[in-house]
Parts: sequence; C-alpha cells; structure tokens
Amino acid sequence: MSDRLELGGDDVQLTLNRLAASGFSIGLMAPLVAIMIASATPVVASSNDCNVDLNSGVDWESQAHKKNLDDEAYWFFEQSNNQDTELDSLTTDFYADVEIPRDDGVAIEMELVTGYSYTFCIEFHPSLQNTPNMSSKGDVYLLSSSNWGQYKGEYWQYKDGWGITSEDLNWVPVEWRDMAVFLPFRDTHAYENKQSVSFSTALDNDNYGWISWFGEQDDASYFLVFDNWNNSRHADADGVDGDMIVQVWVDVEERLTLPKFTAYLIVGILPISCIVIPLMFHSKYHSHGKTIEEEEVQMVPLLETAPENQENID
Repeated sequence: MSDRLELGGDDVQLTLNRLAASGFSIGLMAPLVAIMIASATPVVASSNDCNVDLNSGVDWESQAHKKNLDDEAYWFFEQSNNQDTELDSLTTDFYADVEIPRDDGVAIEMELVTGYSYTFCIEFHPSLQNTPNMSSKGDVYLLSSSNWGQYKGEYWQYKDGWGITSEDLNWVPVEWRDMAVFLPFRDTHAYENKQSVSFSTALDNDNYGWISWFGEQDDASYFLVFDNWNNSRHADADGVDGDMIVQVWVDVEERLTLPKFTAYLIVGILPISCIVIPLMFHSKYHSHGKTIEEEEVQMVPLLETAPENQENID
C-alpha cells in the first residue's frame, strides 16, 4: 500500500513539473505571438487603400475642425470665430475637400484615439478659380498640438519676412532644431512635393500635449496640414503660383491593441527565465538518486525430492 502511495506521489510531482514547464513556455511565447499579430497593421498604405464613400462628408463641428492659417492674426491668438466645441473621437470614415490659397496652408484638426488604424489619402488638384501655371504639388504633414503651434509661428514669421530659412537651419545643431522648427508626428509623417500621397498611422497609447494638474484633460488633437508655401524644411515644395483643391479620404478601421502589461512581460520574462531555467535544471539534476527504489524480491520455488528418490539416496 505504501509503495502505491509513493508511486502516486511521484506521478503528481511529475504532472506538476510538466504543467509548470508548459505554463512557463506559454507565458514566454504568448506576448511574442500577440505582438506579431498586432504588428500586422501596415505603417504605410498604398494609393488605393482608402475605401471611403464620397457621400460620407465630415461634420466640421464634431468630427473635425478646419484651420486656415490666414484666419488667425497671430500664432498665439485664436479668433472668436474659431470652433469652441469639443471634438469627438474619430471612429468613422469621412471625405472632405478643402481649398488652399496661394502661398498659404490649411489644416484639419482631428482627435485620434487608440484602438483604431487611420489611413489618409490625399490628392492635390488645380483650382478652377485661380489655376496655377505649374503642376499642383504640395506638402502634407501630420502634426501634434505642440508642433502645430510651432508651424503657425513659423508661418507668421514667413509672412512678416523674417522667418528662418533652410540655409539658416544648417547653422543650428541637429539636437536643437526641434526648438527652432516644427517636427512631423513621430518624425516620419512628412510627405513633401507630392501630387498624391497615402499613409497610415495608429496610436499605441494616449498622448497628451501637456500634463494637467487640474483634473482629467481631453484627448490630444492632431492636425493634418496641407502646405502651399515655402517653409523652413529643405525638401518641401516652394508653393505653386495659384490655388489648389485638396481631396482627403480618411479610412478608419478597428485595430487590435495589446494591453500595456505585455511590455512588462516581454521586458521581464527574459531575465527571469535566465534565473528560473537554471534553477529548474539544478533541482532536477540533484533530485536524481535521492529516491530509494526497493528491489522486488522474487520467490524461488522450493525443489522437493520425491519419496522414492529419498529412499535410494539413503
């Protein structure tokens, strides 16, 4: 009976070891597999990826705000005719067309949120009212709130005739240029001297323009800028000699978002495995030979001589 109990205890211990090893392997591989699935969303889209109905117009009160640079007297003042309504999170597709005057710029303010992938398709066309003599090409930037303010400041410096130029920028160290000029979102979403362009982006976390000490703040706004003037960036278009019409398609799709704790798992599971795995091998190695295995005693049958053979022997 004791042998059976000892055997059963060994089976339970072996099962627990297998379960622990399987759980550790799953915990190690699950975040990696989840990241591979989540990263399947493309960063750059092709030119025909915006499947948006032309009739799905934008609500300029709740979905987006149109910003004309020449409507604002200075970059740090907002006129009273600007929208004061709070934007809704952008979760649906829309189509819009905006006009860019000569030597000017226009932006669309949107509230991008996590859990969605945004694909933007933009095309520049000549305006029939003031047709340019050159090909209709412009610049497209996706800016955060802080860089939108920097962009407006640079625009009014340019209008006043004392703005920084690309030649002046060469004298500024690279690590200080973000204080002198505007930077696109993630330093990548700048598409310059283009007639048509499309790109995709998605937010990994909630970004805010500043830290609020007075309670919760609204989601950060992002600005899709259409540029028809010569800004300080050396690769931008000089601006066409006329007005342009910009067609904008915004394709919004739901996106798989990993929980934040997966980052801690990925960062912590590798050093933890470097400690746990050697301990498991060490414990397994030293456990051998400690168990006492009793040899089974086999009974050998007793050979007895027949009575007649016994008499002959006597």
